[in-house]
Order: sequence, then structure tokens, then C-alpha cells
Amino acid sequence: MGSALKLPGKTAWFALFLIFTAGIFPLSAQTAAGTISVEEIQFPQWSKDLRRGEIIAFGTIPFSWIVSSVTVDIFRTIEHNGDQRYLPWPLKPAGAPAMTSSEFLTTIVLALSISALAAIADHIIIKYKRKKAEDMRLANPPREPVIIRHLVGDSGADVGAGAGTGADAGVSADVGAGVDADAEAGAGIDSDYAE
Repeated sequence: MGSALKLPGKTAWFALFLIFTAGIFPLSAQTAAGTISVEEIQFPQWSKDLRRGEIIAFGTIPFSWIVSSVTVDIFRTIEHNGDQRYLPWPLKPAGAPAMTSSEFLTTIVLALSISALAAIADHIIIKYKRKKAEDMRLANPPREPVIIRHLVGDSGADVGAGAGTGADAGVSADVGAGVDADAEAGAGIDSDYAE
């Protein structure tokens, strides 16, 4: 009665070998080509915001717990007329009285409230930044792309030296001729583009 299961030496080593090497070999039925990565899945923005809020709320709990416990200890010290036994955590002596259940509950509620407020504040800040970025995007609509053409034609005609016509400089013949004609006339603006 109460006898423990004993494995023989070789069986125990074989079982340990299987446990530690099982993670090395893939055991899934899917191939690598059939898997879907997380980046390919498109989640709605509200679910991303909710997930971010969860991460911030749960991530700030340790810090808000420290702040709330020190705050409750400070109020305990004030309530007991500055008694040394009720000093906050870093200064608390070894024989300090424990918190009552209502003080402990106050610490928990305060810590969770601080964490929730941090998540809500982050959400408000992110919404403001998104709205500001959207307003900037709408105020500055996308412009037509600038197309830069490389030199076409003879060997090394330098554009800056003014060698050749507009066709030699990589500009279409009618535009180059218009610019050259206006430059000679002193107008400086092509009549086709001065509409």
C-alpha cells in the first residue's frame, strides 16, 4: 500500500531522452507552406487598441501596486499620529503591524485603478496622435510623382554645359524647344505651361 512506481534505470533514461528530444522534431501535421503567419492576419483597429490597453494595464500593475501600498502606508502613518511602526514600506520596521483587510482591499483597488487610468490615458494619447496624423495626411494630399529621366542619346553630353538641344538633355523635343525659344526671347516661361 503506498508503494511508489519505480522505473528501471534504462527505462527512466529512455523516457527522459524522449521528453527532451520531442521538441526538436516537428510533430504537426501541417507543412510549412500551409501555415499562416500572424503578420498576414488583419485585425480591426479596435481589437489592436484593446490588446494594447490590456498590455499596458497588466504591465503597470507591479508599479501601481508599489505606489498604492506606499500611499496606503503613508495614510496609516498619518492616521496613527506618526507612529514609527506604521511607516511606509522602505522605512517600515521589522515588527510592523500588518494591514487590515480593508486597507489591503484599498491597496488592491487603488493599484487596479491606477493601472486602468494608465491604459485609458495611453488610449486617449494614441487616438489624439492618430487624429493629428490623419489631419496632416488630409491637409497634404499626395502629389504627382516627379519623373527624372536619364540622359538619352550621345556619349557624354553634359546637361549643365548647355550642350545640344532639349532632346540631348533628356527632355522631350517640344518642351526643350519651347524652353529654348523662351530663353532666347527673354520670357523665361514656356507659353504652353503659362495657362
